[in-house]
Amino acid sequence: MIEQIKAAVHGAAATNQKVAMLHFQVLKNADDLEGADPKAFCKEISVSEKYATEFRKMIALARLMKEQGVKII
Repeated sequence: MIEQIKAAVHGAAATNQKVAMLHFQVLKNADDLEGADPKAFCKEISVSEKYATEFRKMIALARLMKEQGVKII
């Protein structure tokens, strides 16, 4: 999963969609990424630790969506 996320995020950089793709990938894989260390995740996918904040935001959004009964299909 991590390698797929890494490839997707870096591939999206060519079209200036890197942050959007990071958001999408974290939301899509939130159940598997829950509890992961944000900075370690960033290191694993070879992005700046500055993206750890985005990771945290998307994990929080995924939790909120689940609480509100919204499903990502």
